[in-house]
Amino acid sequence: MDRDTLRIAAVADIHVKKTSAGALQPLFTKAGESADVLLLCGDLTDYGTEEEARILGKEITSSLRIPVIAVLGNHDFESNQEKEVVQILTDAGVVMLDGDSYELHGVGFAGVKGFAGGFGRRALGAWGEAMIKNFVHETINETLKLEAALARLRTDQKIALLHYSPIAARIRGRP
Repeated sequence: MDRDTLRIAAVADIHVKKTSAGALQPLFTKAGESADVLLLCGDLTDYGTEEEARILGKEITSSLRIPVIAVLGNHDFESNQEKEVVQILTDAGVVMLDGDSYELHGVGFAGVKGFAGGFGRRALGAWGEAMIKNFVHETINETLKLEAALARLRTDQKIALLHYSPIAARIRGRP
C-alpha cells in the first residue's frame, strides 16, 4: 500500500438477516480488492440480534483481509442486544466506534451512531414535552461524543463515521 494514499470503501444499511449467509461475500471480496479499509456505517443487522451479528462476523472473517471499522445504526438496537452485537463483531476483528477514535496509516476515524433531529432552521428544539426534550438531549449527546472523538485525533486527515446523516445535503430529495 502506498502510504500517501488510503483507499476507503464504505457501505451502510447492509441489514444482515438470518438468511444472509454468503450474501455479502461478493461485496466484501470487491471491497478487499479495491480498498485498504472498509467502513460499515450502521444498520449492520436487520433486527440487532446476536444471530445476525454472528452471520456478519463470519462473513467478515471469511471474506475480508483488510481492516473494518464500523458504527451501529438504529436497526442494531432493535432487540436490545447491541452490547452483544458489538462484542461479536469486535471478536471478528471489527473496530467498533461509539464515541471512540482510531488511527490507520495516518488517517483518523471517529464514529458514533448519530441521531435524528433535523437540520438548520428545521432542527428540533429541546422545548415542550419531556419526550421531545429527551429526544433532543440524545442528539446532543451523540454530537458531543463525536466532537470529543474527533478532538482526540492527532492526524491531518479525519473522517467522521456515522449512521445518521450529519448534513442536510446528504438527504436532499429523500422523504
